[in-house]
Amino acid sequence: MNPFDPAKYKESEKLAYSRTAQTYEKHGGAVFEMLAVPVIERANLKPGQAVLDVACGIGIPSLVAAARVAPAGTVVGIDITPGMVEQAKARAAGKGLGNVSFQEGDAEDLPFPDEKFDVVLCNMGLIHMPDRGKALKEMRRVLKKGGTVSLSVWSTPDRTAALGITAKIVAELCPSVIVPGTPSWFDLAEKGVLKKAFARAGFTETHIDKVSNFLEIGDGEAYWQMALGISGKVQMLLQSIPPGTAKIIKERAMAGAERFRAGNTIRIPMEEVVAFARKG
Repeated sequence: MNPFDPAKYKESEKLAYSRTAQTYEKHGGAVFEMLAVPVIERANLKPGQAVLDVACGIGIPSLVAAARVAPAGTVVGIDITPGMVEQAKARAAGKGLGNVSFQEGDAEDLPFPDEKFDVVLCNMGLIHMPDRGKALKEMRRVLKKGGTVSLSVWSTPDRTAALGITAKIVAELCPSVIVPGTPSWFDLAEKGVLKKAFARAGFTETHIDKVSNFLEIGDGEAYWQMALGISGKVQMLLQSIPPGTAKIIKERAMAGAERFRAGNTIRIPMEEVVAFARKG
């Protein structure tokens, strides 16, 4: 089994999310808008502020922030995946927002001068970064004194079944695809881990709480299509394994989703952890 290589991991992330950039809004837009709400609310944005949205994806938090800091405020969204950046630009143009811009960039090496922004947002982005400590230090570096960061990460696996269904099946049937050292989507939710990470990065006044959400979807087939629509890695995996194994993964994932049926709707837990901190 190959040792974890951060550079190769970042390239694989770019490739995976480039595959889903065009379908991300259709299959995951509503979900990530819901997840962004507490991140935006805790940021307490005000007109005239300069905001950075790290790992902006298709620009969901960026566009909300742009409306809130208008007319004099500005928002910059940055993402490592070119396809996501292009989708974010298109969405901003479609909404006629002139105070938001998007560019490619690495969260662990932000292409901005010190103390440029009043607020940094990061909605479900930190979990993808190989060096979370470095990313947090970069967020602090580009914040003005007294500036704040508001971000979200996934909660523990037992409280985020919407993600765990497919992930558990893949781990059981295709264990060789999981490289030791690959960033976990859930480890930042363990007690004290995120707060310590903020402290090591130099932040103060850290506040962390959990927000309960549910993925509401019609049936197992809809759940599977959503998973494919937002996860390029699942798409790539299915193309690299025997068709029979791919069929089993799909069937088990659909059945796993159906276990959360409540009447005419499937309601699957997807709790998030939201953190707010200040640069002293």
